[in-house]
Amino acid sequence: MEAEEERAGEAQREKEAGNDAYRKQYLETAVEHYTRGAALDPRDISFLTNRAAAYLLMSKYRECVRDCEEAVERGRELRADNRLLARALSRKAAALLKLAACAADYAPAVRALQQSLAEHYCEDTRDKLDQAETARKEIEERERLDQEAADHHRQRGNELFQRKNYQEATAHYTEAIEKNPNDPRVFSNRAQCHIYLGNLPKGLEDAEKCIELDPTFLKGYLRKANVQFLMEYYESALATYIEGLKCDPNNLVVINGLRRCAACINRSNGGDVGPDDLEDILGNVSSDNDLRHKLQKLMEEAAALKKEASDERLRRIESERMARTSEDLYLNQVQQRREAEECLSKIEQEFQQLKVRQDEVSEEFQKATEHNENLQHQLTETIRALESMRGNATSASPSSSGSVLDENHIPSYFICPISQDVMNDPHIAADGFTYEGDFIRSWFSTGSDTSPMTNLPLEHDELIPNIALRSAIQEWLQQQNVAA
Repeated sequence: MEAEEERAGEAQREKEAGNDAYRKQYLETAVEHYTRGAALDPRDISFLTNRAAAYLLMSKYRECVRDCEEAVERGRELRADNRLLARALSRKAAALLKLAACAADYAPAVRALQQSLAEHYCEDTRDKLDQAETARKEIEERERLDQEAADHHRQRGNELFQRKNYQEATAHYTEAIEKNPNDPRVFSNRAQCHIYLGNLPKGLEDAEKCIELDPTFLKGYLRKANVQFLMEYYESALATYIEGLKCDPNNLVVINGLRRCAACINRSNGGDVGPDDLEDILGNVSSDNDLRHKLQKLMEEAAALKKEASDERLRRIESERMARTSEDLYLNQVQQRREAEECLSKIEQEFQQLKVRQDEVSEEFQKATEHNENLQHQLTETIRALESMRGNATSASPSSSGSVLDENHIPSYFICPISQDVMNDPHIAADGFTYEGDFIRSWFSTGSDTSPMTNLPLEHDELIPNIALRSAIQEWLQQQNVAA
């Protein structure tokens, strides 16, 4: 137990040292620390993902892909955190994008990003996926246009070749190669033009490039063997024709080439062989046990290669079908997750809107409550004033000069703050104060939207009749008339 804890602690120290070296851009040192840490604690796949990140910065993209694939495989066995698996798949995609040389190379990177999203949804990964798909479409379009241009130049070169205008035909084949350097047919055609123009070294170079692009393309071997024959490299030409037999064991052009090479080899060895003796030379070739066994072996190898190619094609078709099925499943998962995220986002937005509306309603309710409390306070004051005046009227004597003076005293809440006179038609404004109706309306008609008392902006210009205060004022006026 103590040994395991010691190994785990040492592994953690290696990780910290690797992270420190990574931050300082000492990438090779970081790789060494991560490698030792992975050996100490194989269950921690972060060593592999961290080392993959270092390889990515070191432009060692294949090593990065290898580490990421191992991290994903080991992480699934250990049931690691989905976020770690998603990170490994995202880094694998980044390395694959660096290795991509054509549109077809983008498919594994796109698939890795889709798998990363399926493990753990991340907006950054989603953006990378969109960028990769956009780049793939752009490259596909560019390749399509280049292929159209290459086909045009190749066809034009073929037309000029038929007219025996080999110089211009070579120029068009060169244009086609610049647009699509992976078509072996164009190299084969240009090699034949070089042969007719007497430029044998360039013809040999194009023929070898043709074979390199497609080892099963027979014309490449025929062009190469023809150049070697014209350069009097008969043994090399014979070997090239024998290689060509793998593509077509019964091809008459190859057999005739073998005859010619054998005849020239015999002639160069001192034999006096003329054109009339080719049949005898072919017979001698057939009677040579070593060469006959070699040809038979090559024919058997060619048949085996054809069978292997057929089996490989079937395996590739099945693999592609499985890959498409897997890709469709991942796309469906990504689509479902995206729809769920969008639905959740919409619900959150609606919740926020309801919350804002709730706050607004609460604020309006609080303002209404405060306004109601203000009105109730004024009503209470008015009722209190009425009760006081009734009590004074009951107990007062008309001859009492002191009472007359009290009755002649005007309560301050009977006076309009604007006109400074007793109000006849009191109205309550939005600020909670009571004004003479005509004067407060005149105040608003001048364009003012502030309170005459506080000078603060009013929320509205609606007025509420203060019926209780008006009754109190009228009763007070009647008492004043009786006293007079």
